[in-house]
Amino acid sequence: MAEKNNPLAMLQDTKLPLWISVFLLILLIVVLVWKQAAVSQVEQRMQEQTKQLEATKAAIQAEASNALNKHSEAAHRLLGTSLAWAIRGELIRNNLDQIDQYFNELVKNERIKIALLSGMDGKVLVASDKKYQGSEFGQIFPAALLEASEVTIQDTEGGVKLLVMPIMGLNNRLGTAVLSYMPEQLSPAGK
Repeated sequence: MAEKNNPLAMLQDTKLPLWISVFLLILLIVVLVWKQAAVSQVEQRMQEQTKQLEATKAAIQAEASNALNKHSEAAHRLLGTSLAWAIRGELIRNNLDQIDQYFNELVKNERIKIALLSGMDGKVLVASDKKYQGSEFGQIFPAALLEASEVTIQDTEGGVKLLVMPIMGLNNRLGTAVLSYMPEQLSPAGK
């Protein structure tokens, strides 16, 4: 009696024609294949959307980084112009100690590596790192920087930037000041 309630026993007792069994088996296979194809299509669309989102994210990050760099460089040029005027005033009064104090305060910021002032003859007059004082500017930085006509920002190897500030008198150039610094890094969102 227990065997009559068993579903397998009932299936064995039921006599289906062979063609119906084959049809049901084929139908089951078709449904499974169709379902697998539908799942594959959904997965493929999701992968494509993920790639598009990643590309969009990368483009937005690049745009934000460029905007930050432009804003940062404009702010650094403004700082350079102000600092050049302060150095100019002290250089005209031949007050190199005050310039040295400016530079020592500047390099307390961990992003600023070195600050120096070169005279027109290419000799370093004041440097935050005393080992450079009295040496040739061209041994530390490219000598072409001594010819800069306006406050500029130069990129160097290793991601270091140079803020180059010509120090101008009324009718002539008095020297060139340079700040070597690491730019602020834009961190990826979510980190």
